[in-house]
Amino acid sequence: MTLQTTLSQILLELVRIPSETMQEKDISDFIKTRLDKQAGFRLTRDEVGLIFSSDFNTRKKTLAFYGHLDTVKDTQDLSPQIKDQKVFGCGASDMKAGLAVMMKLMMDYKEDACRFNLIFVFYDAEEGPYLENGLGRMLENNPQLKKCDLAFLLEPTSNSLQVGCVGGLHAKVKIHGKSSHSARPWEGKNAVFEGIEILEKLRDFGKREKLIEGLAFYEVMNPTLLQAGKTRNAIPDLFELNVNYRFAPGKSINQAKEEMRLYLGKPDIEFVDECPSADVVVKNDLLREFKELGQFEMKAKQAWTDIARLSAIGIPAVNFGPGDPSQAHQKNEFVLINDLAENYRYFERYLYPSQTGN
Repeated sequence: MTLQTTLSQILLELVRIPSETMQEKDISDFIKTRLDKQAGFRLTRDEVGLIFSSDFNTRKKTLAFYGHLDTVKDTQDLSPQIKDQKVFGCGASDMKAGLAVMMKLMMDYKEDACRFNLIFVFYDAEEGPYLENGLGRMLENNPQLKKCDLAFLLEPTSNSLQVGCVGGLHAKVKIHGKSSHSARPWEGKNAVFEGIEILEKLRDFGKREKLIEGLAFYEVMNPTLLQAGKTRNAIPDLFELNVNYRFAPGKSINQAKEEMRLYLGKPDIEFVDECPSADVVVKNDLLREFKELGQFEMKAKQAWTDIARLSAIGIPAVNFGPGDPSQAHQKNEFVLINDLAENYRYFERYLYPSQTGN
């Protein structure tokens, strides 16, 4: 059986198992059953999360591979299937393709030939709120995960090497007015009109480039949800906006909050979700080796991923996965089988240079 066939069959099995956020038990049980007896690894189960660790050799560096088990709500028109050299299914790209590569790497593990100690982490609830993400729980419960020299998160990157990531704030901004009958608006104060100044500031914020380690990250601030009014014939006394601020690596959450307050003129603001940015780890020696192996051009991650959570506790981490980011959360989501195989081969060459001619 070819590598492409094996990987596509593993992925097809994964996408056939529904695993929306908070419903990951079945896929966790499936992976546990497939890998529990895999030679060379010991299993630690953390609720539905799974950690597989090879025997620790003090003469070797340690690599970790991370992948989330959950998907967004399944809105697919097509049933899970293989067609036209693609695997279709909810989560095929984001990120069950990465899980399939992780599973195959474990199945093919050769302890004596492998350059590294290996850790594979399968975690839950990534697609939900930051504070409910299962990786936070697993990192807190399993301090051995910190003993890692480099971590790969197999989020979809189309096999490009993406470093760092922007942080994110979601804030509820409240603009107050005074209600009145819409036939007599002069008796009230329309909260929507009171919010025009803030809307103009958000419009004018633009795209602000920040160069870090020679890579361009872009800070942006946008209204994403707007709500006003209780009835059609009344002047609204409250205008609420959800404002999303994406900020560059190197800036703390508290710094980003204060910048947001000041820029918007210190409005009535409530921060409802916050995610840190991730360090840009281009100077990591192991990452340099991987970059040279694949002749990769390092790219900035203009989005948020869990490498930020790893970075926050001192684990150097990067994004490198077989899925296409443009396919994430799409109807008829798919991944190219050749991209699956290519991703696997990069890691195989990195782990076993003596067997692959590198």
